[in-house]
Amino acid sequence: MRPGQALAIDTILIVEDDVFISMDAADAVARAGVNVITTETVRDALEILATEHISGAILDFKVRDGAVTPIVQRLRRSGIPFRIVSGSAIREIEENGIPPELCAPKPADYRQVLVSLLNDVPMSGPADRS
Repeated sequence: MRPGQALAIDTILIVEDDVFISMDAADAVARAGVNVITTETVRDALEILATEHISGAILDFKVRDGAVTPIVQRLRRSGIPFRIVSGSAIREIEENGIPPELCAPKPADYRQVLVSLLNDVPMSGPADRS
Protein backbone atom coordinates (compact mmCIF):
# COMPACT_ATOMS: atom_id res chain seq x y z
CA MET A 1 0.00 0.00 0.00
CA ARG A 2 1.33 3.37 -0.95
CA PRO A 3 0.77 6.48 1.17
CA GLY A 4 -2.28 8.34 -0.08
CA GLN A 5 -3.53 5.33 -2.04
CA ALA A 6 -7.34 5.11 -2.03
CA LEU A 7 -8.51 1.87 -0.46
CA ALA A 8 -11.36 -0.13 -1.96
CA ILE A 9 -12.05 -1.53 1.50
CA ASP A 10 -12.95 0.98 4.18
CA THR A 11 -14.21 -1.16 7.08
CA ILE A 12 -12.85 -4.56 8.08
CA LEU A 13 -14.60 -6.96 10.44
CA ILE A 14 -12.11 -8.94 12.53
CA VAL A 15 -13.49 -12.04 14.25
CA GLU A 16 -10.90 -13.36 16.70
CA ASP A 17 -11.35 -14.69 20.24
CA ASP A 18 -7.75 -14.21 21.41
CA VAL A 19 -7.62 -10.62 22.63
CA PHE A 20 -3.90 -10.16 21.90
CA ILE A 21 -4.19 -11.49 18.36
CA SER A 22 -7.29 -9.36 17.83
CA MET A 23 -5.41 -6.26 19.01
CA ASP A 24 -2.47 -7.07 16.71
CA ALA A 25 -4.75 -7.56 13.72
CA ALA A 26 -6.78 -4.42 14.49
CA ASP A 27 -3.62 -2.35 14.90
CA ALA A 28 -2.20 -3.51 11.54
CA VAL A 29 -5.47 -2.77 9.75
CA ALA A 30 -5.96 0.61 11.43
CA ARG A 31 -2.39 1.67 10.60
CA ALA A 32 -3.27 1.12 6.95
CA GLY A 33 -6.08 3.63 7.29
CA VAL A 34 -8.94 1.16 7.38
CA ASN A 35 -11.73 1.25 9.97
CA VAL A 36 -11.93 -1.81 12.20
CA ILE A 37 -14.78 -3.55 13.99
CA THR A 38 -13.80 -6.52 16.17
CA THR A 39 -15.78 -9.27 17.82
CA GLU A 40 -15.13 -12.63 19.46
CA THR A 41 -18.20 -14.61 18.41
CA VAL A 42 -20.06 -15.83 15.35
CA ARG A 43 -23.33 -14.53 16.81
CA ASP A 44 -22.02 -10.99 17.26
CA ALA A 45 -20.36 -11.03 13.84
CA LEU A 46 -23.62 -11.97 12.13
CA GLU A 47 -25.38 -9.14 13.96
CA ILE A 48 -22.64 -6.70 12.89
CA LEU A 49 -22.96 -7.85 9.27
CA ALA A 50 -26.70 -7.19 9.44
CA THR A 51 -26.34 -3.68 10.85
CA GLU A 52 -22.98 -2.23 9.74
CA HIS A 53 -21.29 -1.48 6.42
CA ILE A 54 -18.50 -4.07 6.18
CA SER A 55 -16.33 -4.24 3.08
CA GLY A 56 -13.95 -7.05 4.10
CA ALA A 57 -13.31 -9.53 6.90
CA ILE A 58 -10.43 -11.31 8.61
CA LEU A 59 -11.62 -14.36 10.53
CA ASP A 60 -10.18 -16.94 12.86
CA PHE A 61 -11.73 -20.27 11.88
CA LYS A 62 -12.83 -21.28 15.38
CA VAL A 63 -13.98 -18.70 17.90
CA ARG A 64 -15.83 -18.78 21.24
CA ASP A 65 -19.13 -20.05 19.84
CA GLY A 66 -17.87 -22.30 17.06
CA ALA A 67 -16.61 -22.31 13.49
CA VAL A 68 -17.08 -19.16 11.40
CA THR A 69 -18.76 -20.95 8.48
CA PRO A 70 -22.07 -19.06 8.96
CA ILE A 71 -20.11 -15.80 8.66
CA VAL A 72 -18.34 -17.06 5.53
CA GLN A 73 -21.70 -17.97 3.99
CA ARG A 74 -23.09 -14.49 4.70
CA LEU A 75 -19.94 -12.81 3.35
CA ARG A 76 -20.10 -14.87 0.15
CA ARG A 77 -23.79 -14.07 -0.39
CA SER A 78 -22.99 -10.38 0.05
CA GLY A 79 -19.89 -10.47 -2.16
CA ILE A 80 -17.64 -9.34 0.68
CA PRO A 81 -14.03 -10.58 0.46
CA PHE A 82 -12.54 -12.38 3.44
CA ARG A 83 -9.46 -14.19 4.68
CA ILE A 84 -9.12 -16.89 7.32
CA VAL A 85 -6.17 -16.65 9.72
CA SER A 86 -6.16 -19.71 11.93
CA GLY A 87 -4.23 -22.28 13.87
CA SER A 88 -6.73 -24.93 12.71
CA ALA A 89 -5.59 -27.57 10.26
CA ILE A 90 -6.08 -26.45 6.65
CA ARG A 91 -7.84 -29.74 5.88
CA GLU A 92 -10.54 -28.96 8.43
CA ILE A 93 -11.02 -25.50 6.94
CA GLU A 94 -11.18 -26.93 3.40
CA GLU A 95 -13.78 -29.49 4.53
CA ASN A 96 -15.97 -26.51 5.37
CA GLY A 97 -15.80 -25.18 1.83
CA ILE A 98 -13.08 -22.59 2.29
CA PRO A 99 -10.23 -22.85 -0.22
CA PRO A 100 -6.70 -22.88 1.20
CA GLU A 101 -5.67 -19.88 -0.92
CA LEU A 102 -7.95 -17.75 1.29
CA CYS A 103 -6.16 -18.94 4.44
CA ALA A 104 -3.04 -18.00 6.35
CA PRO A 105 -1.56 -19.84 9.32
CA LYS A 106 -1.00 -18.25 12.71
CA PRO A 107 1.09 -16.40 13.56
CA ALA A 108 0.33 -14.11 10.63
CA ASP A 109 1.52 -10.79 9.32
CA TYR A 110 -1.83 -8.98 9.35
CA ARG A 111 -0.51 -6.24 7.10
CA GLN A 112 0.16 -8.92 4.47
CA VAL A 113 -3.28 -10.42 5.07
CA LEU A 114 -4.82 -6.99 4.56
CA VAL A 115 -2.85 -6.42 1.35
CA SER A 116 -4.09 -9.79 0.06
CA LEU A 117 -7.64 -8.83 0.98
CA LEU A 118 -7.35 -5.40 -0.63
CA ASN A 119 -6.05 -6.96 -3.82
CA ASP A 120 -8.36 -9.96 -3.42
CA VAL A 121 -5.30 -12.04 -4.20
CA PRO A 122 -4.95 -15.50 -2.68
CA MET A 123 -2.54 -15.81 0.24
CA SER A 124 0.78 -17.41 -0.55
CA GLY A 125 3.26 -18.99 1.77
CA PRO A 126 3.41 -22.01 4.00
CA ALA A 127 0.18 -23.36 5.38
CA ASP A 128 -0.44 -26.32 7.64
CA ARG A 129 -1.72 -28.93 5.19
CA SER A 130 -2.34 -31.57 7.87
